[in-house]
Amino acid sequence: MTSRELLYVKTIADEKSITRAAQKLYLTQPSLSHCVTNLESQLGTRLFRRTSGGLVLTYAGEKYYRMACEVLRVYAAFEAEISEESELVRGRITMGITNYLACDLLPRILPRFHREHPGIELRVVEETSEEIQKRLLSGRLDFAVMHTGAGEDEDPGLAHEVLRRDPFLIIAPPDNPHDAQAVRREGDAYPELDPALLSGEPFLMVTKGQRIRHVTSRVLARAGFAPQIVFTSRNYETLRRLASEGMGYTLVPRQYIGILGGSEYKTCCYAIPPRYDAYWELSVVTLKDAYLSRAAKAFLQSFREHIGEV
Repeated sequence: MTSRELLYVKTIADEKSITRAAQKLYLTQPSLSHCVTNLESQLGTRLFRRTSGGLVLTYAGEKYYRMACEVLRVYAAFEAEISEESELVRGRITMGITNYLACDLLPRILPRFHREHPGIELRVVEETSEEIQKRLLSGRLDFAVMHTGAGEDEDPGLAHEVLRRDPFLIIAPPDNPHDAQAVRREGDAYPELDPALLSGEPFLMVTKGQRIRHVTSRVLARAGFAPQIVFTSRNYETLRRLASEGMGYTLVPRQYIGILGGSEYKTCCYAIPPRYDAYWELSVVTLKDAYLSRAAKAFLQSFREHIGEV
């Protein structure tokens, strides 16, 4: 049975007349009668019986009528909801993002987006890059904002839209002996230090599998040495603070400096020469050829505009 047949039976029952129902439905009386006859034949039972007061529902017809009313109500509500979604009055987005990116970006993006589209619900899943990729591939996320290009193989089932390139810095203890070897250029925020000069120095590393670790390992391999790792942590800010206490050196994304505060922990920060490719890329990641709702597209457009302003 179709929504059209449901509407036909409901209208006939409401009007108690095929003629009046046909007029209301903008159909001819014979075509509406034919449709009802075919439907009754398919169901194997009569839906209407004739009385002096007009057409009335049989027992089966009453059940069909109640079902038709409910289905048409649900369908109408669905159409209204889809219409609101297309007009960005309502909607829901499920996005993935890493913890540090959420801390850095969401407070600067969400308030404006919420003011512009208060009826759109945003569900944020804060997870590791590895877990976010799994959820994207399983279809549990509309999209993700994450770092890519860290040296590991990207899944061919995912599409990446690179928004910007974020460089890494060398974080060194204050008063470290390599400060005099750093190259200072007028106008540069940080002096440049060749990581090859750090061979033999103690290193503080994030855990294996984290993308900061991938970038750090790539840079140090190009510098020609394997690091002497004295401490490992999942938290880059822990490593930065330990570096301030003279425990060793670490690499941190420039964009992350200062996100978690801790300004009392003073370190020396150095840029890395371009030949080391010491960067990762901020990307919007989606399942290849995945459908994106208008709400998701609106959020991503707002996100792109914000990134373009930074």
